[in-house]
This record gives sequence, structure tokens and C-alpha cells, in this order.
Amino acid sequence: MTVVPVHGEIDLATADRMRDRLLQAAHASRCDCLVVDMSGLDFFDASGVSALVSVFRTLTAEGRHVVLAEPAPIVARVLEALGMGRLFEIYPILEMALTHTSGLRVNGDPIGDTVPGGP
Repeated sequence: MTVVPVHGEIDLATADRMRDRLLQAAHASRCDCLVVDMSGLDFFDASGVSALVSVFRTLTAEGRHVVLAEPAPIVARVLEALGMGRLFEIYPILEMALTHTSGLRVNGDPIGDTVPGGP
């Protein structure tokens, strides 16, 4: 399992970078499960959802699993409005995702734009 935190704002300008970094992390670790930690997001729009769906399709075609964990409130609203709970397993806290998926936790570098003064 690989855990990749996503931070800042994911929009049209940053969604492709998020997609590429998530795929890179999954392929570099050769994990069978990618956990996307979404707790550090300040903004997330439909382009971010599209990027996540692309990651999901790529990794599931390779026999891997994608899980979303601890979505920030803005992310949770977008995911819910677009019905993404039908496609993704979404856990309200990271520890639940880790317990469910079990295995080794590997942290990736933050993805997206960091907020000034933030992490």
C-alpha cells in the first residue's frame, strides 16, 4: 500500500500534475493499493475528480486498488455531488483506510499547490 497526501488546490491548472504524481507513486512503489490522503486540500473541482477517475481506471486495469481517505469538507461535497462514492471507496479518516486496506504505509511527497504559511 502507498499513501500519497494531496495538499492545496486541485483545479484545471494542477489536476494533471496530481494525476501524474499519483500514478508515478503507485508505479514506483509497485503497490497493489493506492490511498489518496485528501485531508490537506483547500480547493477541489471537477477537473480533480476527472484526474482521480483517470488514476482509478489506469490502476484498476493493472489489477490495483484506489482508495480515497479523509476528504476535506470541500472535497467531500464535490465527491458526494458527483456520486463518486459509487466508484471509489471513501473513508472519513485515514486510519480507517489503512485498517481496511492493511499493509505497509509509504508516504509520498505532497501534491498540488501549498497554501502560503501552510505545510
